Amino acid sequence: MDMNKLQIAVCLLISSSAVAQKISLERAVQTALKNNPGLKAAEHQVDYFREVKKTGSDIGKLSATWMHGQYNSLYQDNNLTLMQSIPFPTTLSNQIRLGREQVLGAQQNLVVQQNNLVYEVRSAYYQLLYQYAVRKLLLSQDSLYSDFARASSVRYQTGESNLLEKTTAETQLLESKNVQSQNEADIRITGAYLQSLIKSEDVVDASDVFAKRSLPVEIDTSLLQNNPMLKLAKQEISINHQFSKVERSRIMPDLIVGGFIQSLTGVQNINGQDVFYSRSKQFTGFELGLSIPLWIKPNIARARAASFQEAAAQKNAEQVKTLLSGRYQQALREFDKNLATISYYESSALKNANLLLAQAFKSFKSGEIGYVEYLQSLKSALTIRNNYLQAIHSYNLSIIKLEYLLGKI
Repeated sequence: MDMNKLQIAVCLLISSSAVAQKISLERAVQTALKNNPGLKAAEHQVDYFREVKKTGSDIGKLSATWMHGQYNSLYQDNNLTLMQSIPFPTTLSNQIRLGREQVLGAQQNLVVQQNNLVYEVRSAYYQLLYQYAVRKLLLSQDSLYSDFARASSVRYQTGESNLLEKTTAETQLLESKNVQSQNEADIRITGAYLQSLIKSEDVVDASDVFAKRSLPVEIDTSLLQNNPMLKLAKQEISINHQFSKVERSRIMPDLIVGGFIQSLTGVQNINGQDVFYSRSKQFTGFELGLSIPLWIKPNIARARAASFQEAAAQKNAEQVKTLLSGRYQQALREFDKNLATISYYESSALKNANLLLAQAFKSFKSGEIGYVEYLQSLKSALTIRNNYLQAIHSYNLSIIKLEYLLGKI
């Protein structure tokens, strides 16, 4: 009964994946780049800094004051004064440049998010392909263990073997069914994760074939300069450098310009003659001045703080470069190791495994070897096949990691 339940469960799990949406790797990547909410948030951040950039030329509000009353004589007069405080020209130019650098920083952050997402999608997709390949191997393994169980049952009924052999064969078959069930659960887990990455309403199913992934990138350490995280770290240096310039320029005085128009009702002596001016006569003038900070220490402190932030950004970029270089060298070693492992399996191990499977069952049925020897041969051959699939999977993941480190979206 337990064996029947396991068989039914495996069949149900396999059939449930048949209704899933077939999707290629390229389409999965493009769908993720289009739908992922995290990327949309990063895009909005770019839009935000584009608007912030426009504030770099902000000169503040115009001050307008109107005065009415007896400020000159007993007559009622009017006065309109306009004043504008303008940041020092270098402050304005530095603020505009800072806005540009911040936009570039937001754009580079978007590229970082895209690169991270593509890496996650590719990894999940190839994980799914690997699990499909394992499913196929497990089905083949199940067939072999089923033949073993049937043969052992016949041998037991005819008195050619004992109960231990029959029980061992049935136990191995049950274990095979259990591993199949676990693999199907893993497929559903990975499929759900891939579905969340591309934000699909339908269950997704990888349509590509599990095989060795080609190496589309050039193996060159200098290409690490293209890594989005390193570019972002360098852009942070530019942003903080420009911010430091803004803070230093703010130590300079602001410029003040203004003008007024007013009436001066009354008698004015003009060239020795008294002339009466009514309120309709308007007198004008202008003002120029400087706004100088009396307590400059806070301004200097802000400038020094900005310079420390710039220095921190420089050290952070150095750290990012060092870590990326280490990860890149590690990925190269993993790539070489996995490639050598695949070469070993393809040159000899797989052929030996196939020969072992073919000869072992014939020898077992003919009575040349016992069930212990047959089971050992069966497990050895299946382990080789499984390790070969694992080697291909590790090889593919090492290429995906190299693409990620080199920023190949």
